[in-house]
Amino acid sequence: MPIRPTAAYVDVGALQYNLGVARQLTSDRPGAAAMVLAAVKGDAYGHGAVRCARVLEAAGVDWFGVALVEEGAQLRDAGLTAPVLCLGGVGRYGAEEVVERGLVPVLYDEGDAERLDNAAGRRGVRQRVHLKVDTGMGRLGVALPHWGRFLDRLARFSNLDVEGFMTHFATADATAGSPGFAFTTEQGRRYRESLAKLRAHGYTPRLLHTCNSGGLVQHGALHLDMVRPGLLLYGVPPCEGTPPLKPVLRVTTQVLVARDLPARASVSYNRSFITSRPSRIATLPVGYADGYPRALGNVAQVLVGGRRCPVVGVVCMDLCMVDVTDVEEPVEAGDEVVLLGGQRDQRITVEEIAAWAGTIPYEILCGFSERIPRVGVALPTDVTKLRD
Repeated sequence: MPIRPTAAYVDVGALQYNLGVARQLTSDRPGAAAMVLAAVKGDAYGHGAVRCARVLEAAGVDWFGVALVEEGAQLRDAGLTAPVLCLGGVGRYGAEEVVERGLVPVLYDEGDAERLDNAAGRRGVRQRVHLKVDTGMGRLGVALPHWGRFLDRLARFSNLDVEGFMTHFATADATAGSPGFAFTTEQGRRYRESLAKLRAHGYTPRLLHTCNSGGLVQHGALHLDMVRPGLLLYGVPPCEGTPPLKPVLRVTTQVLVARDLPARASVSYNRSFITSRPSRIATLPVGYADGYPRALGNVAQVLVGGRRCPVVGVVCMDLCMVDVTDVEEPVEAGDEVVLLGGQRDQRITVEEIAAWAGTIPYEILCGFSERIPRVGVALPTDVTKLRD
């Protein structure tokens, strides 16, 4: 039984709802709707990979996307059976594990191809792979000038089955009319050119995919056979024009102690906050070791008693302080505090926290540490009306 009162509640109903939104966004595609690969890398963006994968698989998701071979193995160990795409490839040491676990790696390196081919040959199987071309992200993928040569050399690996072909967009969340939107369109053109060359080499990939969450919303013509939403599934709009989503994560704690301080009293390290009036200051058992960023000191807000209260002073490793002077009922030890999510008619969003910390929602969600247990729930009672 957990002793700390801090927990992250994962709303499995909201996760399923957001998967439905992703599916709906592909429904206008000519012919069958695109398949959905759910990105559960990074511990499902901090939500708990195994729990989220189980919920999504039960809801009929088509694929899972992970970054690491180890993340794919974790899903297999948990009994997940849907296809798993290892987006980061296999590296020098992952080929045997990929073949043994029935994972599907992204392939963009000749060395990886050789290692996979050898591992598959030893087991007498053909290993499915998804080729990746770099159309402008500058991160992973075969560079366009080397694409033809890579395909020439790939022909010597007889144990590989080129099942899919992908790229990744750099500015998919940019709005129509912007330079970023135009660049995504250009990446789509480069992708189609690369696909033509791939087919000219005799390959007929069955799954074409390019779109992350932003591309799913902004670029319907590039949905192709499969889309790869991540942030959207967890209830965070990736860009303008995103249909309404349901937030999946709610992070709460309880007041550890509440103290009355006089005016001109200092709070936390470096005395960066000095009370301007007699104040009631609540200490919370949460700090940057839990993934609550140090940058939130003196800028963030939390919910106490249905009221927004400022975080005051420097956020410490294990603790932070909140000014609860203006809460109507006197705040005492044990009172609920919401760091992320809803309480009564108020809500703290991940976008707000990211803005306060000077970062992006991805980093906030992924940053909540393992010290905060993830708890699967249907829907917290006090936020129901916020989601109707």
